[in-house]
Amino acid sequence: MFWKVVKKVRTSFLIGLLGIALILGVVSCSTTSTPTTTPSSSSTPTSASPSPTPTALPMIKILGTMPFSGDAANIGPAYDRAVRMAVDELNEAGIPGFAGIDYKVIDTETKPSSFQKKLQREVESWNPDMIIGAALETEIRVPCQLAPQYELPTIVGGHLSMSKYLPPGEVTLSKWVTYYGYSDYYCGYLAGQFFAENGAKKVAFVGGDYDWGYSNSMGLKAYWEQNGKPFELSPIIYTPLDKTDFATEVEIIKQANPDALYCAYMGAGWFSFPKQLRDAGAVPKYFLYDPTYSNMGGAKITGSYGAENIYTLADHDPTVPAWADFVTKWKAKYGKDAYPEAYTNNHYQAIYWFIEAVKKAGPQGLVDHNLLIDTMHQTSFQNVCISPMGPLDAYGSNAGSTGAIIQFQPGSGLDPSFPLHEVLIKKVVTPKKDAQQVLDIMKGMTKLEQGQIYPASP
Repeated sequence: MFWKVVKKVRTSFLIGLLGIALILGVVSCSTTSTPTTTPSSSSTPTSASPSPTPTALPMIKILGTMPFSGDAANIGPAYDRAVRMAVDELNEAGIPGFAGIDYKVIDTETKPSSFQKKLQREVESWNPDMIIGAALETEIRVPCQLAPQYELPTIVGGHLSMSKYLPPGEVTLSKWVTYYGYSDYYCGYLAGQFFAENGAKKVAFVGGDYDWGYSNSMGLKAYWEQNGKPFELSPIIYTPLDKTDFATEVEIIKQANPDALYCAYMGAGWFSFPKQLRDAGAVPKYFLYDPTYSNMGGAKITGSYGAENIYTLADHDPTVPAWADFVTKWKAKYGKDAYPEAYTNNHYQAIYWFIEAVKKAGPQGLVDHNLLIDTMHQTSFQNVCISPMGPLDAYGSNAGSTGAIIQFQPGSGLDPSFPLHEVLIKKVVTPKKDAQQVLDIMKGMTKLEQGQIYPASP
């Protein structure tokens, strides 16, 4: 009986082993065999006939160079917000033929040495297709020098002073660097024209003690000399860029009692200057800011009382639907109490213009930046600025730009939270001259000298 049981168990065990062997054999055959027939187009590809890998769409890389610290820290954040708003809109809508826009930003610190190191590092490691930003002449030489070296399209968002190019010339003209507005020389010239048209008899000048202030004063002086010296120019004041307390300057203006004041960018405390004048009772009848104070965002920073009745050389027309649409988008993105600050509309429009050129050049433009910059010189785009950006001249200038003079008056407009609104006074057109022609005009000119009085003709 015992042996019968053993025999029965042995038979079952052998049958089990045979079954396992058969199963393993079937599995082995199914995982290692290769079909001998060529699969049809609808068949699943095998390692012997891989499917083509789709070509990835190229990504457009934009590098922001914004001052978040240093003398121009009050400007950089707004520039950055404007670029981000445009990038987000374009990415959401989609850019045919491209994966989208990759945007990153560095803090220039308003320090040329730091800015240069950061920019070189990003260009060499990240390889952007365009840079946009930079605020003051103290640092603008960096992209002006590096852009041609790296063949990198560069949009300078203020201020690229024409006096930077004058002999001995800190920077040279280049097709790679674009300044989207008209020259600071024409800012001063248009200011003189405005004062003469309004019958001003005594005009004061206050500006930052650096190239932008100097070129603005050259333009004002040029108008004065070329049009019969229609008013007295005094006092002339230049202020350090890091200054915020203008008690001395305000007292000088108050004692001089001019009926007009032209104020070019003064640095860190520039936005607070109107309020300091107002508090001292020293605001003249005509107070004209140069383009940086180009919309109510700057006015809100100063406070309503400081900005009331200020005129500014603006880069937008506050009466057109495109501007109202821009303000609406800005508030939707950054809050109901937000308002576009100085130059934000330019940075916003510049991104759209650049992408228009990228689409026209195609993906090859991201490989060949010469093709891209040449396309930018043949492409125009406009939405929220008075002037279209592009096409450019051979030196990267947007020749023949249009501007406007606006005034901040009491009464709510596009911004219900702010008791002022922008009133269009007039539109202005600069001469259609390229950068080299403007430099030829400025050659040999000198700035207005601090402390000197320039009398009106008898």
